[in-house]
Order: sequence, then structure tokens, then C-alpha cells
Amino acid sequence: MSGIGLPRLALASWDHSWLTRNDARQGEYRQLPACLDGLVERGYNALRIDAFPHLIAARSDGVVLDRFEVLPPQRAAVQVHPRRSLIELARQARSRNLRLWLGSRFLPDRQSRRSFIRRPQDFIDVWSQTLDLLKREGLLDTVVAVDFCQHFPLPPAAYGASRHIFGSHPANRLARLGIWSRGTEQRAEQYLLDVPRSLRALFPSVAFGVSAGAASEKHLRALDTSELDFVDSHVWLNDDPTFTLASGGLLKAAAPAIAAGLQNRVAAIAWHRGREQWQRHLDERIRTLHDFSRVRRINPVIGAGFVQLASENSADWGWVREVCEFAVEQALERGVTSICPAVQARPHGDGLWNEAAWLQTINQRILNH
Repeated sequence: MSGIGLPRLALASWDHSWLTRNDARQGEYRQLPACLDGLVERGYNALRIDAFPHLIAARSDGVVLDRFEVLPPQRAAVQVHPRRSLIELARQARSRNLRLWLGSRFLPDRQSRRSFIRRPQDFIDVWSQTLDLLKREGLLDTVVAVDFCQHFPLPPAAYGASRHIFGSHPANRLARLGIWSRGTEQRAEQYLLDVPRSLRALFPSVAFGVSAGAASEKHLRALDTSELDFVDSHVWLNDDPTFTLASGGLLKAAAPAIAAGLQNRVAAIAWHRGREQWQRHLDERIRTLHDFSRVRRINPVIGAGFVQLASENSADWGWVREVCEFAVEQALERGVTSICPAVQARPHGDGLWNEAAWLQTINQRILNH
């Protein structure tokens, strides 16, 4: 590890929504100053976003563009201006003493820019250009960390890299299942070593790492992580297959229309009936992160969690708050200092975003533990 530590961070998670939901159709983030004021009022001191580095960076011929049509999951294409939008967000964040945690899912766009982010050098290029843009504007000090590829090395974020790592098209899930060959591990390790090492040489004040979900985390533990400053573990109760079954999670794939109205109620009942069992699952995930980060001397981070809902409309937020409170407390006891207390708490969700007093309390717990 480089020795870069992380401050205590109560992380809000806006992911790509800050840029893809600010048009006339879905304009929750069009009033950016009000949204950022809302973060401060709720006790956050940092904001995790998708920075769209593959769109901010120049094309291979050196041409810089700032108008794209991106394709968010399960939504119509939306026009975005990532360069000017990131600069404006950083300026507004700085004026409120909010730090930025940059990552990327490398969303598809009409020009298929993500397909060209393949080798370690490609990740280095797009992220160095993104950070250099902020540096030229005098805004680099707003950036506390960069997750250079979410849930590395799995698609969709590692879309371009997956062909090189796994030797197959990103849509081929079979190539990523089961035990990886040593060749696959070595190709994945090349990214984990080269990308943070090169970026840190250019931007020594920024921490560099990757995020991991349940599917990628088990493989990450087998790889050389000596150049990472942090691992951001996305801890979901839904990763427990027994909870998925008990909460009606299979309905989402089989009958999504029914799941939207039924699953949240079933999940609440499942949580209350099996609370101790599900708490053990969450504690085990957090303990595993603690043990891994301690052995590898990496900062442990939980940048997303803790319950995935079929629909946020008319959700029972009482049990969701209970899950979040338990998970945050366990994370703090295990020494995790950078935590997103509830991923659903953002301006385009009426549920937990409206729980301002609750968010302020839990964020104060994170920052003052």
C-alpha cells in the first residue's frame, strides 16, 4: 500500500444519476446547489459519483468532445455534457466542503466509447485526463479517491477489459464463473498493479483503488493488491441466497410487475422473522472486509449497501433503516471509516432522502465514532 490514508467519510452515493437525471424529463439534479445543500443538511461530507472518464478523455485522434448520448440501464438515452458538468459539480462541492469520490460504471453511449477502455494504459489515460481537467481548473483538491473500475474485473464496468482478461466477449458469463486460471489472475493483476501505481505518480494526493461486490470480491482476495490504497466493498443483504428466496427476490426476474408491488412487503416480513440470521450474514461480510484489509494493509470502505429493493415506490422504509443502522454500527466497530449509510438516500428517491433527521444522526455516528 502507498500509505495514503482516508479521512472519516459519510458518503452519499449518486452514481451516474447526477448526470443522467438532470434533463427536462427527469430533472431531480437540475438544481444542483439545492441538492448539494441537502447533503450538507443531512450530515454528509463526501459524495460518490460516476465521473464518466471515458467520455471526458479525448478520443484517440486527440479530439475532445463534450456532448454525448448515454444509455442508462433500463432508461431511454439521455444527452449529457460530462466535462463542464464535472467542473461545475466540483466547484459547488468545494464551496460546501464536500469531498468527491470518483468512480465509473463506464456506461454505454452512442459512440461506444467504453469499448476502447481495454488495457491498463487505457484506464490510466482516461483517469489521468479526468483528474488533469480538475487540476487545471484548480479543483483537484476536491477529489479524495478514485475507484478506477467498479466491481473490477467484471462487466459491465470492465466491459472493454473483460475480453483481454477472460478471453471472451463481455456477454459470455460462463468464462467468469468457477475457478479462474492463473493466466486470468495474472492478467487481472496487471490492472491492479499498473493503474494505481501510474496514477499515484501523477496525482499523489488522491487515493486509488477498486470496488467489489460479492461476485468480484472472492476473486479479488486471490490477487496481488499491493498497489491499492483501498477496497470498496459493496455489502448487500440480498447477496445471501437464503434472504433472496425468503424475500421473494426471484419474483423480480420471473414477474417484475408483481415483484414491484409485492417483494418489498415480503422482504420486510422476512427481515423481521429472520433478523438474527440476516444480521450474521451482514456481519460476516463486514468482518471479511476487515480481515482482508488488515492483512493487505488497505483502507476498508463500504461505498454502497445495504438492501436492494424491487421498487422504491411505497417501500416499507422502517426495516430498511434498521438494516442500515445495524450494518453501519458493525462497520464502525470493525474499523471502517468511509461508509455510505444508505444507497437509496438521494434526491431522485423520495423515501430515505426525506428522512433528513435520521440521516443526520447516522452520519454523525460515522464521522464522530
